[in-house]
Amino acid sequence: MALRVAFAGLKHDHVRTILRLALDDPGVELAGVADSDLTNREAIAQAFRVPVDYISHEALLESAEFDALVVCDAFGRRGEAAIAALETGKHVFSDKPLCTREVELHRIADLAREKGLEVGVDFSLRHYWAGAKLPLEQGEIGDLLSCTFAGPHALGLGRRPSWYFEPGMHGGIINDLMGHGLDYVGWVTGQRCVEVLSATRVTGLLREHPGFEMLGEAHFRLADGLTAFGHVDYLAPEGHAGGWWLAFTGSEGDALLSEASGLRLRRTGAAETHIAAAELRSASPHPFVDFVGLLTDGTPPLRTTAEALDCSLASLVAQRLAASGEGRGPVDGTEVSGK
Repeated sequence: MALRVAFAGLKHDHVRTILRLALDDPGVELAGVADSDLTNREAIAQAFRVPVDYISHEALLESAEFDALVVCDAFGRRGEAAIAALETGKHVFSDKPLCTREVELHRIADLAREKGLEVGVDFSLRHYWAGAKLPLEQGEIGDLLSCTFAGPHALGLGRRPSWYFEPGMHGGIINDLMGHGLDYVGWVTGQRCVEVLSATRVTGLLREHPGFEMLGEAHFRLADGLTAFGHVDYLAPEGHAGGWWLAFTGSEGDALLSEASGLRLRRTGAAETHIAAAELRSASPHPFVDFVGLLTDGTPPLRTTAEALDCSLASLVAQRLAASGEGRGPVDGTEVSGK
C-alpha cells in the first residue's frame, strides 16, 4: 500500500525537490497540496501538473486522507502545522527549520513520543558527506577534540520570498541554517549538544531590512566534552559559490570537509589522504527518501526522529541566547530525545 503524503506550504524552493521525489516514488501517493498564496498554488500546479486544492494545513487535515504531512510553510508557521498533524496521528517531514519556538519543539517531541510517530527534518550534510563518517569514527585523526563549521550563503535579496523579512516569520539565522552543521557533528561523534557556550547574531547590515539577521555564530559543548563552533551568514558575494565546510581537529591530525573538494585527512607522520566529494555521497539521495523508506518498509534512516529533534533544539536554544544577549546556557534535550 502506498504512503499517502500531503504538502502544507509551498513557501520555499526546497519544496520543489521534495515534491519531485514524492511524485517520482511509486510507493508514494500524493494526497493533497496546500498553500495560502494563490501565486504559489498556480506556480506549483503548472510546474508539476498536480492539483493544489487547499489553502491551509487546517483544510488538509479536515478534508484529505493521508499518512504523513510535508511542511514547507514560512518558518514561523511550521511549528503549528507540524503540531496539528501530529495531534491527528500523522507523521511529519519538514524542511528545515522544523519550527521557530522552543515550546513548539517540546510539543512536537511529546506528541511524537506519545503517539509513536516519526518526525523527519531536511538536514542534508549526512547525505553529502556520509563517506567521511567511518574514517573519523575509527580514529584516522585520533580522538576527536573539536570541530569548526561554516555555511556562507548568498542572500539573493530579490529572489528571497517577502515573508523572510516579515516580523516573526524567519525566526533568526542560527535556527535557519546552523542545524545542518550541528546535525553532522552529532552524527559523527554520537554526542548531542548539552550547552551553548556562546551565541551571537548581527543585524543592521541590510539597509532595506535592518532587523534581519545576516550573520550568526555559536559555540557548543557536546556530552563527551568535545566542542563545536558554527558560523552561518547571508554574506557570500552574489555570483560566487557559498557552500558548507567543516573542520575536525583530532589528537593525531585534522580533517577538512567541503562541498567543493570533499575530504582531506592529515595524520601526523603520514601522507595526506583525499576523497573526492562525489565519492562521499550517501546511497540515499535525500532525507525525504529515508523518511519514506522508514515508513513503508522499515529501512533504517541516516537520521532518527530523536536526532532531528535534538539538533533542532540546540539550534533554537542558541538562537534564543543570541537574541537575548545572554550568550550561554544549557541545552536540556532529555525530554526531547529521551536520552
